Amino acid sequence: MFESQRRRGNLKGVPRRGPRQNGDRTRAMFTKLLKDENAVMRSRADALKFTEGMMSFDSKAELLLLLDDERYCGPLRLKESLTFVDVADDVEKILIPILSCLVTRETNRPLYKRPRNRMISTINSIPGIYTMLNEPDVLECLTPQSAGILIAYLETTVLTISEARSSFEIKRLVRGLTSNKVGGTEKLSALLLLDKPTNLRSASGSKLDDDSGVVACWVSDQQEPGGRHDNDFKNFRDIQLVPTHDEILCPTAPWLPLASQDNSFIENKEIRMLDANFRLLREDAVSSMRNNLAEKKRVWHNARIIAFTVGFDDEGRKAEPLSFLVQLDSMYAKKGINWERSRALPHDGVIALINPNDNNIFKLGTISIRKFREKGAWLCNKQGPVIGVSFQRIEDIQSSIDEVLHNIEVASKANLNSISCKESNIDDNVWMTVESSFLSYDLVEVSSSFFSYKPILSALQDMCSIPLARELVFLDATGGRPSYIPPRIKINEMYFDLDDWSNEEVMESASLDKSQVEALHHTFMSRVALIQGPPGTGKTFIGSLISKIIRDNTDECIMCICYTNHALDQFLENLHDQGERKIVRVGGRCKSDKIKCYNLKELSRQKTEFSAEARKRKKSVIEKLKECDAEIKRLTEQLSQPISWQKPRGGISSVLEIENPIVYYHIMSLDSLIDGFEIVGKKNKRIDSESLFQHWAKGGRCPDYVMPYIEVEDANSTAEILGFWSIDKDERRCLVERWRKTLFEDTYQSLHEEISAFEALCSERDSINRERDLQILRDAKVIGATTCGAAKYRDILFENGPSVVIVEEAGEVLEPHIVTALCEANAYTEGTKHLILIGDHLQLRPKVESFKLSAASRMGYNFDYSMFERLIKSEFPSAMLQVQHRMRPYISDFIRSQTYPSLIDHPSTHDFQDVKGVEKNVVFLDHDNPEQGGDADSIETKTKANAYEAQMCIEIVRYLLLQGYKHEQITVLTPYVGQVLKIIQVLKASMHDVNAYISELDQEVIQSDLLEGDDANFVLEANEPKSIRCSSIDNFQGEESDIVVMSLVRSNKRGTIGFLKEAQRVNVLLSRAKIGLYMVGNRKTLCQSPAGGHIWNPILNKLERDGCVLKGFPVVCQLHPTDGAIHIPRPEEFKKCCPNGGCTRPCNSRLSCGHSCPMACHPTDKEHRNTHRFCVEHCRRIPSECPFNHPCTKLCNEKCGKCETTVQSITLLCGHILENPKCHEVRNDEAITERSKRCPERIIHTFKGCGHTCRTTCGNTQTEHPICPGKCDVAMDCGHLCVNKCAACKKHACNKKCERLLLCGHSCNNVCHGETPCPPCSHACENTCVHSKCTKKCSKQCTSCTHDCEWECEHQGRCSLVCGAPCLRLPCNKRCNKLLLCGHQCPSVCGEICPTKDYCQICCTNEKLDHIVDMIEFVPYKDCNIDRDPILILPCGHFYTMTTLDGVFDMSQAYVISDEEYTGIKTITRNDNIKPKCCPDCRTVVHSVARYGRLLSFLRLQFLERKHIMEIGRSLKACAYKLSKVTSKDRKNFIRIEETLLKILKAMKEGPTQKVFEACGGNEQVHVPCPPSKSVIQALQLLGQTYASLIEKVADKYYQQSLSVFKEAISICDDTSSYRLGAEARISLVKVQIAWIGPEEHLVNLLDEVLTRSVYISFEEIIEEAMKLKEHIKAGNNIKNVIEAMHVHDGYNYGGSWTDHWYECPNGHPYFIGNCGGAMQTAKCMDCGEEIGGGNHHLLPTNKQSDIIRKVLDRS
Repeated sequence: MFESQRRRGNLKGVPRRGPRQNGDRTRAMFTKLLKDENAVMRSRADALKFTEGMMSFDSKAELLLLLDDERYCGPLRLKESLTFVDVADDVEKILIPILSCLVTRETNRPLYKRPRNRMISTINSIPGIYTMLNEPDVLECLTPQSAGILIAYLETTVLTISEARSSFEIKRLVRGLTSNKVGGTEKLSALLLLDKPTNLRSASGSKLDDDSGVVACWVSDQQEPGGRHDNDFKNFRDIQLVPTHDEILCPTAPWLPLASQDNSFIENKEIRMLDANFRLLREDAVSSMRNNLAEKKRVWHNARIIAFTVGFDDEGRKAEPLSFLVQLDSMYAKKGINWERSRALPHDGVIALINPNDNNIFKLGTISIRKFREKGAWLCNKQGPVIGVSFQRIEDIQSSIDEVLHNIEVASKANLNSISCKESNIDDNVWMTVESSFLSYDLVEVSSSFFSYKPILSALQDMCSIPLARELVFLDATGGRPSYIPPRIKINEMYFDLDDWSNEEVMESASLDKSQVEALHHTFMSRVALIQGPPGTGKTFIGSLISKIIRDNTDECIMCICYTNHALDQFLENLHDQGERKIVRVGGRCKSDKIKCYNLKELSRQKTEFSAEARKRKKSVIEKLKECDAEIKRLTEQLSQPISWQKPRGGISSVLEIENPIVYYHIMSLDSLIDGFEIVGKKNKRIDSESLFQHWAKGGRCPDYVMPYIEVEDANSTAEILGFWSIDKDERRCLVERWRKTLFEDTYQSLHEEISAFEALCSERDSINRERDLQILRDAKVIGATTCGAAKYRDILFENGPSVVIVEEAGEVLEPHIVTALCEANAYTEGTKHLILIGDHLQLRPKVESFKLSAASRMGYNFDYSMFERLIKSEFPSAMLQVQHRMRPYISDFIRSQTYPSLIDHPSTHDFQDVKGVEKNVVFLDHDNPEQGGDADSIETKTKANAYEAQMCIEIVRYLLLQGYKHEQITVLTPYVGQVLKIIQVLKASMHDVNAYISELDQEVIQSDLLEGDDANFVLEANEPKSIRCSSIDNFQGEESDIVVMSLVRSNKRGTIGFLKEAQRVNVLLSRAKIGLYMVGNRKTLCQSPAGGHIWNPILNKLERDGCVLKGFPVVCQLHPTDGAIHIPRPEEFKKCCPNGGCTRPCNSRLSCGHSCPMACHPTDKEHRNTHRFCVEHCRRIPSECPFNHPCTKLCNEKCGKCETTVQSITLLCGHILENPKCHEVRNDEAITERSKRCPERIIHTFKGCGHTCRTTCGNTQTEHPICPGKCDVAMDCGHLCVNKCAACKKHACNKKCERLLLCGHSCNNVCHGETPCPPCSHACENTCVHSKCTKKCSKQCTSCTHDCEWECEHQGRCSLVCGAPCLRLPCNKRCNKLLLCGHQCPSVCGEICPTKDYCQICCTNEKLDHIVDMIEFVPYKDCNIDRDPILILPCGHFYTMTTLDGVFDMSQAYVISDEEYTGIKTITRNDNIKPKCCPDCRTVVHSVARYGRLLSFLRLQFLERKHIMEIGRSLKACAYKLSKVTSKDRKNFIRIEETLLKILKAMKEGPTQKVFEACGGNEQVHVPCPPSKSVIQALQLLGQTYASLIEKVADKYYQQSLSVFKEAISICDDTSSYRLGAEARISLVKVQIAWIGPEEHLVNLLDEVLTRSVYISFEEIIEEAMKLKEHIKAGNNIKNVIEAMHVHDGYNYGGSWTDHWYECPNGHPYFIGNCGGAMQTAKCMDCGEEIGGGNHHLLPTNKQSDIIRKVLDRS
């Protein structure tokens, strides 16, 4: 048994110890206990065997998946095993081995983490397990190895289970392990915060001051965290990432760690750093949420919850398990918002629903669905944009479902069927009325960027320690050279000893300057290396060089971290240019063409295969997701049911019975008879408990007829009941709502649990999907990622962790972003060995959302200090690059004097050319035009802007372009994004041929602040030709430009300069330009600023000394430099002073035409190659072909061409007079002759070619082939006239609709297609009945209804068959005796559904009374005797008398009629050619009238059979095509084709009629048609060919199956006289046998049969093939290698077209007749030669079908 189980794959691996037989028995016991739920673990011995079975697995991942498999009892057996752990010996033999199986390197992989965590959670939930471990004898008996396993387990438990972190027993256990001096508990103690806390200062003062004048919040920062709200905990790992409702509303400020650590409560420095980084980063996100809520920056009004959706969205992205559809006010639909470009309402954005009256926050949610591509739906819905929102709190989910029900009720009262994400055809006025009645909120966008914080925060919670803590935490730089760096390294093919380093040798060998060489040496001699790079010193270059050297000397993997995508692309491009190809870029938004192909997603897309274990795991998770999804749908459907007295789940009565039994029994008493009588209300309607409760719920008073039954109660009960009836209407509504919540309380709880399970499964699925990414990352040697991307993919990045981390622009990156990019060392990996930080702390600091967290706020948090700046200011060793290659020396002087005194200019910077057309290379343009911004609501005033500076900057840009500079050489910078937008607006308005583009970061800021409807669509996301870069200073760090035009914006009397007071920002501002820097600003505002004057005064004083502070922009003409400079103070004066970039002098250069240049002085196009086109002088040339020497009448810059001078009128050769001709038209006789052929005089002419007589021009008639201007009008084969122009008609065309009647009864609505068969019907399927309706298209397969037939009357009884079968009962001719709502007798026939009162002969309108209902005698309705001849109403609404419609439907086909009465039933056959029945008036096909159910059901089944056969035909053709493409080696595809063909054969006998037949209990009167023999034979031949392709040796199973199938096909062919198909099957059989057993004599007999049967019908190609095979067999040739691949001849039409009518020959072979379907002639069957067809629309009586096929299908 064990061996068979091993072969089936149930048991794998080899026992770790003991003989094989014992291992087998051990594994067998484990397997039995695991898989048999009835098995019992009776004793400690069984637990030991189970544990030994676990230990016998070599692959602990395989074991883990078995334990986690829901089909087995893994968690239960783990619990049972551990219940036997009582003494210390049990711990060593049971508990520790189990833990060692769960906590391994293999189970720590992302693929297995979640199942491992579930098993750990199972163990953690076992009562008393930690109490037992805390026993002294247990702890003392632990071996060091066992203690290590226990500690590893506890670390994993504490990190993954929040309850474990607060468990007293676990903390006690850890303290016990520590007191027993067990090694390795330090980290565990730190995780549980068991270290002795640092005492906080007493709250005696109000402020905390330090040496730097820092002011902190005493109350909040000196009170330990925990207890402020429901998400405030002492251990930061317990904090939920998304803020809770309670947290957002909490008035108490959170505890935040100070940079000085004075208020720290954690002793372990590593945990303290993790805690500080987490809390400060999260507060940065949450504080902006609070501000957005308080300020309501972006509010969407009238937001209402209209519906909910479950599961995944249709675009394939992960959606929340339950998303509520929130629709905004309809006014937003009219604003024309470009949702694709807009960053409003982003996916994963946090929103709040607020009461518009009191601003109370009702709900916090996350946007889970954001769709903008579907026209008329979701965000593009004309009734208002719709998004999907998910809520976390169960209370929010509960109230949202209630609101959906309320809003649906509001819509239904307004006669709106539904409200959804899709647009409805609702009148605007009606919608506005309904819209105001919905429960609505103000929707506030709380955060659009929180999703970018989540990966970092989550990674911090997962970390146990700080990698490289010796340097990063304890600031100890004595760690020495990184362990992986060899003592000698190769640089440019030369080796250098790191311990005997010579700067001069390296400088000479590598062409580096001294500071770069020192930086290299510092890097390779430090585990944490800091390289400071002032602007222009080549930080990216040195980073790429370091990477190359590491790759050349070691095999380590390098991870390059950058803050922005642009910087990352640039860094990786440098490595790529140096020859590195093993690159993987993590994250999207790559703009580099070189690096795009190395993107992880792109590489993963190419590597489509998962590992076997990943595929298996993913399949399991997806199955669980589907189950979870279905359960959520079931629960939400249950919750959305309307509530009543007894429904659902017992209804309100089940709640009242417990809460108020007196009222309950009072209402329930009305259901029972009182003294034998029922209680009735108005119109004698019976009053029961349901109706009485609904009356109460709607606010009704106690009915008078109920009062007598109240008074019989005792006094207390009477008072209770009367009090119940006296409750006011609003309170009743609240009571019903409360009862509803009580009723569904457990359902809501179940829903919340399922949602949590769904989210966990989605996370698990994502982890499995990343397994494929992990395989790619293992092969990479350089991994590039942004800081956010590194945190997001942290699990797989650190699976085989990159040991070297290089951070670019490290001074601009927040510390938590770097910390989470480092890999921790553990038992499985060495972690990060080398951290290289390259940046400059004197440039811009990292950005924080909350000002109070920045150093500038002086609150003491200093969160915007990067790790780079913190280490440098802690005097950690570093290197500094000192040679700048970017700026001309005059520009670099600014930052040298202010910030970098040791900065050296590279000699190449002295050779930069002066800026052309400007007097000076650096200019400060001083002005006093005031700034705008600060109070209004537009984007320009949310941030600062200056209209004058924007216009001036654009005019300077235009002027520089006119000097010949390229667009990409110029950049416009400004400190404010509001000014960026203002500059772009001016640029677009004044320079139409120039584009503007901004970076992604600027675009995000602008669009996040834009109000909806504001115009930002002109902002480009990428560089385009003729584009000027416009950027904020903050987002231009690390970049450069030849010329920078700077708008400083600030201009006010207060001296307030905002961002410009920060030295770091000014440093960046002054160091971006290479050759020219032009600043526009207010000198007085900058110099008088209290906060920033000390920075700007030295700069502006130097500029003023050098004459660079000017009131106007100093332009100099390149062509006339001696004229001196002109200072232009206003933007509009540029066009006056230098219209073309030069001066105002006329150019006066002689053009090639001889005239002088008409332009003002222009420095470009000095050779006037393009200027000639501007010459506006009159042309003095004579046109070359003019014989009269007329002067040219055009301008000089135009081509002369033909002479256009007007001359005297002339008579053309045709006799008509040409008035005022042009000279070139009559210059000679030849021209006059040619002009006569174009005589414009219109005449009537008959065209010889076509015979049309039309009005045309005289010139047309004189050509050799006159063109007829009329329509073609040729009668086409389709019967319509051609609509093409006669002259242009090459192929006749028809634009009429086809309108041919299809077999379903619909008309073809395609454009006329001649004789080509009509395509499948595109109408909606009309297979409908009283029970249900098909929702598919007419052309799709569907089934008949199998409910019991509802046709019943008192005279003829009820039909005994199902609804979809032809009825067996006789029609009734009597009038219905029921009453309509109007009180009059029904005018219809007995047994039919009664119509509305609109058809009452007494009450209906005059229009209906005048309607002709008797089509024989043309009697109107008003004169019709409906007692004798009742009416029937068709589904289309038209109505006729019974006699008329009986004739229309030709009831004689279905019934025996005697003396106008129906006396019996006729058998209807398929060959009766019954056509679809239509309304006599509108020609609508009739599908459902009970009286004609026998005919209509027969037609429906006949049509469904036809569709069924057509579908089978398509499937067979698809199989034949696949079979022709599959190669002989691809056995898997052959097996798939075999499975498909077997399914087709099975489907052939399970047609629609067969299903109806079975539903009717096998009633023989339901005739089941047999499938066409051709289809069956074709399927068998394809199946035989498939088996033949799978044969590997003679007599194997496929060989036998192939012969058997071909013989079966031959047998059917013989039985049905299918001679041609039989010949093909015989030839196929011969080929198989020849190929495998060689030519044998008996095969000749099969071929002789083919030749003999050819007398019945001609099939030359088959006869020829048979004769060739026969010759080879007789010759004895071995033709195995020359046999052609068997081919099933496919010339059949298995189902005809949608306009063909289907018949069968006497042998059951199908054939089709087009048009009306009536037989008009006879022919021969192409398969058997029998006569088919007929004449005069009558079919030959011999045409029939055979039942042999069904017998064959039953066998197969």
